[in-house]
Amino acid sequence: MIKSTKFDSGLMLVTDSRPDTRSASVSFWVGAGSGFETPENNGISHFTEHVMFKGTAKYSPFEIAKLFEDYGARFNAFTSKEATCYYFKCIDENLEKCFALMAHILYESSFDADELDKERKVITEEINMVEDEPDDICYDKLAECAYKGTALARTILGPTENVLRFTRDDVLDYTGRMYVPGNTVISVAGNVGHERMEELTEKYVAPVIGAPGQAAQYSPAACGGGFAKYEKDFEQVNLAVAYPTLPFDHELSAVQNVVSFCFGTGMSSRLFQVLREQKGLVYNVYTACSAYKNNGLFGIYVNTSGKNLAAAADAVRDETEKLRKGGLTEEELTRAKIQLKSSMLFSLEDMLSTMNAYGKYALYTRGLYDTDARLKMIESVTREQTAEFCRKYFVPGRVSVAYVGKSDCLAGTDLYGKFSE
Repeated sequence: MIKSTKFDSGLMLVTDSRPDTRSASVSFWVGAGSGFETPENNGISHFTEHVMFKGTAKYSPFEIAKLFEDYGARFNAFTSKEATCYYFKCIDENLEKCFALMAHILYESSFDADELDKERKVITEEINMVEDEPDDICYDKLAECAYKGTALARTILGPTENVLRFTRDDVLDYTGRMYVPGNTVISVAGNVGHERMEELTEKYVAPVIGAPGQAAQYSPAACGGGFAKYEKDFEQVNLAVAYPTLPFDHELSAVQNVVSFCFGTGMSSRLFQVLREQKGLVYNVYTACSAYKNNGLFGIYVNTSGKNLAAAADAVRDETEKLRKGGLTEEELTRAKIQLKSSMLFSLEDMLSTMNAYGKYALYTRGLYDTDARLKMIESVTREQTAEFCRKYFVPGRVSVAYVGKSDCLAGTDLYGKFSE
């Protein structure tokens, strides 16, 4: 059963008790990411996530890692544009030890200057690695266009020059503003009762998390669009096309997911069948929807060879136009519904997936994720709704297009014009 508690400080606890399991997954969700940063501190959220595990007055970085492993736990963290998540999974008998350790790390890390210097080298290597990943570059260039004028246009890793100059004071200032109770959700799934987690939160988190603070200020709705490119001597080229659509937890999210599934998810989707199976133009093509507090995108992603770029772009444009004008078939709608319901239910069988879904939802909405309600939303989607969605949102004048690849592959091809006119 899913339960929640909102403490007087603003901290929120969400639990999904599963007595039939012998493990527990716990995550601390903080509203901190590149979507809250400025050009001067871009990258500080990701930097903070990295250095959070680099020691406290009580434990060295090695001791932190060793303790989690001594308890048989797996732990990690990640940063996105509007959230940073720290999590662990352990056997139920070691939950309290792991929870106490994670709370100690998050709110009592020392951020030693020597450790920060070591970690900034690691992050610099991560940035360098991204420079060799055309997919990642393409996502970043697309965001640069689509979210123009907002902090969401900035990369999560930030520029190298920022990473090289962040200090302990910078991290302390940032965590002091962002890692506050009103901007934090603790999400738990597994063999633990809600009342027990309330006790552990009061014991290990409440004394150290600090004053309530203020909620993070999310980026406003963007009025982006346009074309961005990154030219480099990669073997293949990447093309991304995106239309601004729905923010997180919009009432039409289920409609969008049905459209995305039919158009570009799986081997039966239209784009896969036309571009790969029928025309042999690409190795990979898919759609993906991203959603933030006040923004969202319906994205189409293509990986192909330079010689097939123009033909692949034409095919994507033509199929998008067919979808905008004709909508989905009844057969597509039926298949999408059962696949989306199956995917949702399968994911919730995994404690980590459950913990993440509930934590992110609570962070954005301060509410509880309702699986049954979401299943009903999927089931209630109609062909008329999908047709209206496609007509309303696949508007050429608001499209964003990104290209990553060799400059000579792009020569003579007006990619943006193919989709914007």
